[in-house]
Amino acid sequence: MLKVRNIQANYGAVRALHDISLDVMPGEIIVLLGVNGAGKSTTLKTISGLLHPARGNITFQDQPIDRLSPEQVVRMGIAHVPEGRHVFPGLTVRENLIMGTSNRRVTRRETEQDIERVLDIFPDLKRLYTQMGWSLSGGQQQMLAIGRGLMARPKLLMLDEPSLGLAPVIVKQVFRTIEDLNRQGMTILLVEQNVNLSLRIAHRAYLLETGRIIRADSSANLLQDSSFKSALLGASYGVG
Repeated sequence: MLKVRNIQANYGAVRALHDISLDVMPGEIIVLLGVNGAGKSTTLKTISGLLHPARGNITFQDQPIDRLSPEQVVRMGIAHVPEGRHVFPGLTVRENLIMGTSNRRVTRRETEQDIERVLDIFPDLKRLYTQMGWSLSGGQQQMLAIGRGLMARPKLLMLDEPSLGLAPVIVKQVFRTIEDLNRQGMTILLVEQNVNLSLRIAHRAYLLETGRIIRADSSANLLQDSSFKSALLGASYGVG
């Protein structure tokens, strides 16, 4: 579905990604792991068109996308839910959801059907439907951000640190939702700081360090690797 090949990406004179290559197959959950600054978010930005690679290529369903604008990438079927949620505070929950349809042509009926689907996935948003984005809790804003991404009807959903800053009980709820979406057929590329939980729901993982992929393996293998767990789970993240 998604093929990233030998991508290099820069922020000005600073190289952020060094020959990154990865694959995402239909129906998979893939997680990108690494400490802060490893290049995980930059990888998502490069795929979504927010940053164009200096070298390499990206294809989605056999179509090149590495020179497309973010709007064009969304229309191709990739939705990017960025770190920090970026909910529009001056808009209601309903208006935030409708913003997720801005890059595709839809009828009012289709929009209402998509909203109903999102509210079925996130029932908490039903009672908050007319409230302003700024009034929602962090967990509710994360639900809204994911819901807004789903309004684009993506084939690939990219989530950047969806559990960041959330209470443990809400984190588990977010991960259950990601699993449920995957069971319904959604392909997901995930960047996560909660290594233990993300490996338990992902099929495969890529470990990044200073803009390079240093390991690619199944989640099951990584969970059983005591040296990997002690180095990344313990020292870097402090989770068990």
